[in-house]
Amino acid sequence: MLLQLLKHRSNSSGSSGLSLEVFDFHACTQLEGGKHVWALCTVVCFAVGFPACVAILWAMFKTRRGGSPFSPNDFFTLNLSAMDAVFLAFIPPGFLNYYMLYNEAFEAIWNGVYSLNTCGRPLLMACACADCYLAVVHPITYRQRKSQTLRAVLAGVVWTVTVASGFVYTFFYKIFLTMFPMVPFAVAIVIIGVCDSFIIHTLINSDPGKNNTIHPQKQRAVQTLINSLVVAFISYLPPILLYTFGLPLIDDPNVFFCTIGLPVTVTSTLGSAVMPLLYLNNLGKLDRFRFGCCRKT
Repeated sequence: MLLQLLKHRSNSSGSSGLSLEVFDFHACTQLEGGKHVWALCTVVCFAVGFPACVAILWAMFKTRRGGSPFSPNDFFTLNLSAMDAVFLAFIPPGFLNYYMLYNEAFEAIWNGVYSLNTCGRPLLMACACADCYLAVVHPITYRQRKSQTLRAVLAGVVWTVTVASGFVYTFFYKIFLTMFPMVPFAVAIVIIGVCDSFIIHTLINSDPGKNNTIHPQKQRAVQTLINSLVVAFISYLPPILLYTFGLPLIDDPNVFFCTIGLPVTVTSTLGSAVMPLLYLNNLGKLDRFRFGCCRKT
């Protein structure tokens, strides 16, 4: 249905006077280096991230079927995994279309699906981090507001904003070449950076053991937070910096798209692959893939 609508709009745009942004599949013919880097890295992210997302969703399904309720963290993880799974599932057909089929309607839909990665994931990560902040730094307030209703509302708002931005990307893909996609990244970096810093500080300084050592369980929690913080900054800070300095310096939209706009999406896609792996690692689901000397004890 959406494909037919997009085809109809594309065919009628000339007669109606509307300026429909039709994707140029050959924009990077003279600048293929960035395109190839994007292609290689994105395929690797799909190969690693999609099975991880499916594994998380399956584990949560079994947990729910067994009668165990979702924790607040599980609730956000479920939404994140669903977003990542849908986004990553579009990569193979998207690549086939980008390199061989050249279907403008499907390309427009794929541009919209990218909002799951560039808008939904960073905002949901920020919500999950803020929830953890309340649980660790303000436990009394957290226990008083442990209902899933507020979290469901937050997730609903994020999904609404994500779908809305997806429609914008679908019909006006050149908005990718503005600072608009950087807004969710900036919001996520600020919230995640502040919340994780307070959480790590609280865990390190609360209830130290003998000789001021940290309990092993807290050590694992701190390490997990540090890993998540590093991945978040690697995923979202480079695009902000490259867009901030690149947009004023590069006047040609095609050059900017091929050298910065397209390759830089790799970093956010990396988050959709690495974060599910970190979650599975915390659950011990990856122990079987470790070498004997590296297995958890």
